Amino acid sequence: MKKLTLIQNYLFYTGFISEIIPLIFCILFYKKLNTKALKVFFIYTLTLCIFSITSVITLRVLEEKNLYLFLVRLFSICEFSIIAYFLYNIIKTKLIRKITLYIIPLFVVYAIVDYLSNDKSQFNNHSHLLSALLLIILIIYFFYEKMKTVVMYPLYQSVTFWICVGFFLYFTGTFFFFLFIKSSKDPDFKRQMNF
Repeated sequence: MKKLTLIQNYLFYTGFISEIIPLIFCILFYKKLNTKALKVFFIYTLTLCIFSITSVITLRVLEEKNLYLFLVRLFSICEFSIIAYFLYNIIKTKLIRKITLYIIPLFVVYAIVDYLSNDKSQFNNHSHLLSALLLIILIIYFFYEKMKTVVMYPLYQSVTFWICVGFFLYFTGTFFFFLFIKSSKDPDFKRQMNF
């Protein structure tokens, strides 16, 4: 693996640390994770931490790019499944809940077929784009549903609302990030953006 510059190392480890912080907060406030949705969120933060640690080990210790690309694909499947199940638990409309449950296995099948049909030594972001797009749509529906219902307390006091805001910002950013990488033809730009 090519040696990274100092700023690339800072970016790499800053990204790694930022993926572990949600788990730390979930552990600190574990007693407040009293709903099924928040317990699913805890599982997501644990999964994120495990994949982050294995990714660092794969890239820095083992220096296995193909294994790392496989882990990224596997994480995409796990991330989509867990977050879609989280949204399933907080959305109230029965039809959307049912659609969410059907989307999960369909996405898993699509991601596996996409992985098997493409070059395994290159990063492919089709499943990441689809995952981000579907989750953005579900989160927007959650916001719509929350605005439609009358609640006893302000919306901003709900933990699930802020988790969804975070997911919305994350997935809209990654959606356009992956879209931007895909549209570029410059190999130096793609290499730099992959850091």
